[in-house]
Amino acid sequence: MWATGILKRPKISGAQLLAILPLAIVHTMGNLFTNMSLGKVAVSFTHTIKAMEPFFSVLLSAMFLGELPTPWVVLSLLPIVGGVALASISEASFNWAGFLSAMASNVTFQSRNVLSKKLMLKKEASLDNINLFSIITVMSFFLLAPVTLLTEGVKVTPTFLQSSGLNLQQVYTRSLIAAFCFHAYQQ
Repeated sequence: MWATGILKRPKISGAQLLAILPLAIVHTMGNLFTNMSLGKVAVSFTHTIKAMEPFFSVLLSAMFLGELPTPWVVLSLLPIVGGVALASISEASFNWAGFLSAMASNVTFQSRNVLSKKLMLKKEASLDNINLFSIITVMSFFLLAPVTLLTEGVKVTPTFLQSSGLNLQQVYTRSLIAAFCFHAYQQ
């Protein structure tokens, strides 16, 4: 969106990038934990557990921002917590690694949200929510790229992909579309 001019590119200082770095780290960890959970349990179960995000948002906001929830908010969380507990008990694909990874994803993503809110209280005019999230996402990419290359190695090179019988243009196009959709979904 910055390249097309749909969104004005923010002017970011080095100090701001350093302040945003912890957000990018927890964002990266949240994505890693989500994918770890998806590899251990059914996709539906991961997303059922991730329905607990409002609970962690309220909890972390109270702990770090001093925003105490109203009794109505607490009451609205009871069906969420109860539903996730009930689904967890009866889940056929349940295992602790998948469950704990999804819960860790909840904590890290909601930590990112609480830290973002704290950062936005000190924001500059050019740094709105969308730009902040976009910067976090770009920084997360740069944090995760070396890990990907170390763990996957040659599996992500064009030569390996072609030798596996994959159409490079199709892989790149679908990856770009998936990245765009995932970013839009998280926005």
